[in-house]
Amino acid sequence: MKNEIYYTVEKIKKSTQGHTLYISSSMGTKFEMLLSNDQYERFDIDAGDVIDDKHFLKIREEMLFDNARRHAFTILSYGDNNKKTLVTKLMQRGYSRELCENVAIYMEHRGYIDEKKQMGILLETCLKKKYGKIKIVDEFIVKGFMREDAIEFLKVALKDVDFGESCAFIISQKYNPLPKEKDEVGKMMASLMRYGYSINDIKAGLRIFTEGEKNGN
Repeated sequence: MKNEIYYTVEKIKKSTQGHTLYISSSMGTKFEMLLSNDQYERFDIDAGDVIDDKHFLKIREEMLFDNARRHAFTILSYGDNNKKTLVTKLMQRGYSRELCENVAIYMEHRGYIDEKKQMGILLETCLKKKYGKIKIVDEFIVKGFMREDAIEFLKVALKDVDFGESCAFIISQKYNPLPKEKDEVGKMMASLMRYGYSINDIKAGLRIFTEGEKNGN
């Protein structure tokens, strides 16, 4: 057809990096495309081949996905990443967001990313530090988890956690005896809120601590 675009592989040069294809298009443009050895064998391209636009775009799409996937394996080899942090690091290498998100989903579906396990480990750390629920959610977001995913996970994982008890422990460690001056009380409340406790949690923590002191605990 008159307006059909096609690409001619003028020559192919092999190197340690793979195979470089020197291509000219029917639009008059010339460019190079580097394929890994695996891609070169899979795509089965020879010098002199003429490739139509649809086939060329498919080759390019698969090539970019392969390259991004290899970079993803390299990134994950250096340590745990969730989907969001992997997407960010891949985008820093020049890939589009859509491609990076597809690669992240690919890695998750094949078990290379286990966000539930990662969230479980992070939650255990937060609970050991006696963080309140608000700070725990913030920690999950800082670590790169989506807010919706974090809230959904924590809704189940924290259902049996008594944040009043946790707050009482912090009070016993940092504010024993309890401050009496208004300014000091305000500083204590602000500190407990920075730990991620709500006003209701703090009230419960103060009640539990006070009752414990009366009972000699």
